[in-house]
Amino acid sequence: MKINKISVALLMLSSSYSFAEEMTFLEPELYGSIRAQVALQENTDYTTDIYQAEAGLIGFVPVYDFRVRYQLEAEYSESMVENASDNDLIVREANIIMMNKKWGGMFIGSGTTGTWADLYSKADIFESNNMERHSNNLLFGGQRYSTNQLALITPHFGPFHFKAAVVSPKDDNDNDADIIGLRALYNQGDFSLVVNQSLTSKEMMNGAKEDSQRTVVATSYQWDNFYLGGVAEFDYDAPYHKRNVYGISGKYIYNKTSFSLGYQYADWKNTHDNESLVLANVSHAINKHFTVFAEGALFSEEPNQNLNVKSITKSDNINLGLIVSF
Repeated sequence: MKINKISVALLMLSSSYSFAEEMTFLEPELYGSIRAQVALQENTDYTTDIYQAEAGLIGFVPVYDFRVRYQLEAEYSESMVENASDNDLIVREANIIMMNKKWGGMFIGSGTTGTWADLYSKADIFESNNMERHSNNLLFGGQRYSTNQLALITPHFGPFHFKAAVVSPKDDNDNDADIIGLRALYNQGDFSLVVNQSLTSKEMMNGAKEDSQRTVVATSYQWDNFYLGGVAEFDYDAPYHKRNVYGISGKYIYNKTSFSLGYQYADWKNTHDNESLVLANVSHAINKHFTVFAEGALFSEEPNQNLNVKSITKSDNINLGLIVSF
């Protein structure tokens, strides 16, 4: 039985009794954005395009003591890298979250992964070079989106709460749980610390002889107009060999202008030349619907390498863009 079948059963059990009598629908909110840029990328022709556009609906339904949030979102993206399959229209978010302060909650569906929302997002704060589908241009190995997710969330115990997730994006590999993750979260005022341990099955990775493990630690702090976030990723038994990736990002907001800097470093543990990435962004919000930005990325030089070893290094780029949102 795949996870989507389990998800439907759990959702029905958790809310079946007198569901229709107690349910009140509130009007959902429509949101979206269109993002365009002039992109100058090393070893690639100059481009001007709509690199990403999305539109969606998000709403809340009170059911007894639960607060149910539903979301449906479509995305079009134009890839920065050479992958034509990225240039299409997809349903990016299709999920339901049920939350209760006393009992905790549950996430069902496809869309943003908990590892990105709780961990990678602390360093992934850039517009053109990020973990979005159009770019996937950072050194981290995780993904921002996935399908077939089921997550359980505990209630808060003071500043702590915990999550457990099963993700199975491949439904034809004879393995029901492709990725299993356990997460501990600490939030106290403007400070947060999150630790995540995941196990990825060998069936999920082509050619792997054993399951892969990954530990991710992330932290952030916000004070006044300054933000600082960091992520450390540790891969074990991965088919592309062991490596550690460290990233730190900072942002300062002055009136309607923000200045962001970031640095990432991948330590390949003597199996591959190490990689680094420097990021910089300046954004100015003209109003709540219109933002302009300039961003640059400087990657370490692409080394001569064993073709059997995965390289994540991309090309240097400078981007000038605008965002129209509603």
